[in-house]
Amino acid sequence: MPAPDGSVDDLLRRGAEFQRAAEHDKAEDCFREALVLEPENTGALHLLADALGVRGYALQERGEFDAAVDCYLEALALVPAQAQIQNNLGNAYRSLGRTDEAIAAYRDAIAADAGLAEAHLNLGTTLHLAGDAQAAAHYRSALQFRPGLVQAALNLGHLLEGDGDVQGAGECYRRAIAARPDFAQAHFNYALQLLLAGDYARGWEEYEWRLRLPELQAHWPFAGRPRWDGADLQGKVILLYAEQGFGDALQFARYVPLVAKRGGRVIVSCRTQLKKLFEQATWDCSVVDAGQPPPAFDLCCSLLSLARIFGTTQTTIPAEVPYLQAEGGKAARWEARLAAAGGVLKVGLVWATEARTPIALSKSLNLDMLGPLAVVPDVIFYSLQKGPAASEAVRAPNGMRLVDVAAELGDFSDTAALISRLDLIVTIDTAVAHLAGALDKPVWTLTHWPPDWRWLLGRDDSPWYPSMRLFRRGRTDAWSDVVSRVGEALQRLPAQRAG
Repeated sequence: MPAPDGSVDDLLRRGAEFQRAAEHDKAEDCFREALVLEPENTGALHLLADALGVRGYALQERGEFDAAVDCYLEALALVPAQAQIQNNLGNAYRSLGRTDEAIAAYRDAIAADAGLAEAHLNLGTTLHLAGDAQAAAHYRSALQFRPGLVQAALNLGHLLEGDGDVQGAGECYRRAIAARPDFAQAHFNYALQLLLAGDYARGWEEYEWRLRLPELQAHWPFAGRPRWDGADLQGKVILLYAEQGFGDALQFARYVPLVAKRGGRVIVSCRTQLKKLFEQATWDCSVVDAGQPPPAFDLCCSLLSLARIFGTTQTTIPAEVPYLQAEGGKAARWEARLAAAGGVLKVGLVWATEARTPIALSKSLNLDMLGPLAVVPDVIFYSLQKGPAASEAVRAPNGMRLVDVAAELGDFSDTAALISRLDLIVTIDTAVAHLAGALDKPVWTLTHWPPDWRWLLGRDDSPWYPSMRLFRRGRTDAWSDVVSRVGEALQRLPAQRAG
């Protein structure tokens, strides 16, 4: 016969109905009432734990992470060893910055269900961010239990990049692409590995996927407008626009004359800081500020897409330098000013990026880390440093003759004028390295680990800039190792110049 109203069975039945109707509070009330009547009722315990897990996840989705943690912990107190709830608890802890507790929760989830791929992925990600070498094993476990888990393949590829395993990273990205062909981030990461390995033929094609990344949409301001495919331009107006950072614009500006040779009229759109510098180039084009509406045009193309259009390989990089030049009047004023220093070596110095992203910070040094350069005799350094790190110039390392001129450098045209009259530029991987290379000035670039794709692997020169010398930071090198090599080279430079 049917259970009487208010019985345990009836409460569980009504609670399940409320749960199916997404009335979670009412469902929990029913399950709690059932447990008052029968505290050890297994069905009620599991149903209430499930309901708490559902509510915890809803709270987590709304960003109420502390409340979500409380729900998950109550659910696990009722029914321990619930892998999915423990995994979700780990995610909530991670969102709160409680890393150790997140790791413990993910490990508990795996102990409860060793085949839960998401727990392996989440544990791997958390360990990866903490610099723990166990991360790779958990990414691989995630892929073992769910081969199509593309985020695990992507993360493993990124980890292998940091280990210098270009081939292994590429295999991971190919795996992610095979599982999800429209996965733009995997295509983009794969492109960077191909380019780093010097495989430009495939690399440029994959590099076009960057235009589909949400974080780069702001750099694609002319979406929907006809894009140039390399066809003849006679009678047409083409707008070339700078994309991403200043260094990218400076590096790929070398293609502007090649586009002009295809006929038509060329307009280059760039940020304000580059406009005067680009106007000084001997290009057959006009230059406009990207902050203003452009003139009418028929076709457009990002500067960074031109390498693909022109089929660039390592041996066909347009490397005729200088392709940028300093403004004569500004350069002459610097020449007169620097002459007062006499015949000492005059070296421009940049030690940090202005950006504060993790990748940018990995490129940067503190000025005091360049202390070993101070012992080199007969050298005057000129600070070209901009941004927050520029203030470090007032506390130069002991013995370093450092002239802080950064306040006089308003835009890249100003910086180019000074660089053109210096003997050498020593810089981290930042826009000044590209500017010096484009001006054909001797430039020593300190590259971080893992290296940016444009510097390739296993060489101390660059096919992009004939005047550049690379001082590479290896996987196990400290920055002090790199600076020491720069100091030794600087010691030898006066004798080499005299010879």
